[in-house]
Amino acid sequence: MLEKLSQSFVSYYSKLSNEEYSLLGIERIFGGASRETYKIQLKDSLNNIERLVLRLTQDSSLIETEQKTEYLAYSAFQNTNVPVPVLVDMSEDDLLLGAPFMLMKELKGEAASPFTPNIYSPHEEELGFQFWSILGEVAKHKIEDDIFNDFSVNLQKPFWKNELDKWVEVIHEDSISVEPILEAGIRYLYKNPPKENNMISMVHGDYRSGNFLYLENKITGILDWEMAHLGDPLEDLAWALSPIWSWQDRNRPAYLLSRETALNIWKESSGIEIEEKDLEWWELFAAVKGMAIWISAGNEFKSGKNIDPINLFSAWIPGDIHLEIILDILEKNT
Repeated sequence: MLEKLSQSFVSYYSKLSNEEYSLLGIERIFGGASRETYKIQLKDSLNNIERLVLRLTQDSSLIETEQKTEYLAYSAFQNTNVPVPVLVDMSEDDLLLGAPFMLMKELKGEAASPFTPNIYSPHEEELGFQFWSILGEVAKHKIEDDIFNDFSVNLQKPFWKNELDKWVEVIHEDSISVEPILEAGIRYLYKNPPKENNMISMVHGDYRSGNFLYLENKITGILDWEMAHLGDPLEDLAWALSPIWSWQDRNRPAYLLSRETALNIWKESSGIEIEEKDLEWWELFAAVKGMAIWISAGNEFKSGKNIDPINLFSAWIPGDIHLEIILDILEKNT
């Protein structure tokens, strides 16, 4: 399988570049559950080295998304204050490499586990300032018309209902049992909607610790835009603040800075004022959305569609954490 992909890729890239390349190395990157990801090194006739990242669509994945969505989201932030990889190519068919794919230049840096405390030590303050500032840049970024038009095909208002309906449908399709706490959270969200935000932002959809690259004290890239969509910027903020990404130190969202400091940085960067009650709604939504993802993962594993152990793990531990978060928020408000 890997040998066939290697041969196909070298042939494809040589034609794309009008240059003969040879393969130096190909490495599968594990950890993500929505795309097969490979680091590839090529060498041309002058011994120049190309370092690339290939993202292949899988037959079955934790989150069902379109390759084009991720590509367009990256496109929206090329040459901006939001660091993303330089795009090379995309294909929505399987003729070239056996599956739809996206190709980009490799960025330097490493991604940390979102569940590991003190992983950013001693650079929490510097990385934290960048992390929340960049999220503010995402929220206020003006999207070019052609990209906006692609994303707005199925755009409906109110944004909160559009997103909640989508994830509740996933829950009800994939659940193998009834979760009373989750259903109570869903009822609360429908009965107590946030104010509709007239500002339309690009929402990353999974902006959190673990989905960025960094080198010591500098964030070098924001990754994993496969759930990107247009919507309310508070959705991303709430997801990034979720205690699940800093479970062993809930006072420092993403294991970086205090919640108050993070919110102040985001407000300064985005220029958006926060209504606390609306943010709280989106934080409860984040936990419900998380449950939808973990339930979907468990369904993939149980049905045999994708027996990657990450799907079993996702349905178990993160699911329990998000149920506890839902219960905490409901107890606070009822």
